[in-house]
Amino acid sequence: MSDFNRDDLASVSMQVILHAGNARERIFKAVDLASENEFDKADACMEQANAELVLSHKAQTHTLQLEAEGIDIPYSTLFSHAQDTLMSVKTEQNLVKEMIKLYRRLGEN
Repeated sequence: MSDFNRDDLASVSMQVILHAGNARERIFKAVDLASENEFDKADACMEQANAELVLSHKAQTHTLQLEAEGIDIPYSTLFSHAQDTLMSVKTEQNLVKEMIKLYRRLGEN
């Protein structure tokens, strides 16, 4: 089995952070749009955010699968940070979905 070196892990970590950060940007744009009753645009932003989160999650999951296959993955504070970032953005995504629902209800009244 080959090793997954620190440079490989740093590259994956930055991909996770990059895509999660892009998703975060779209998520908060979506809630801003929803607050202005621009629901079609908000929905589009949430779809874009989800696509970014899928890319981020795939990068993370690939690394975890390598470790499960017996590939030595070194500990990395950067990778831990990347995972934390991804999970935080997933939580924000879930909360903003609920906020958009509330804005829709407020807009109906």
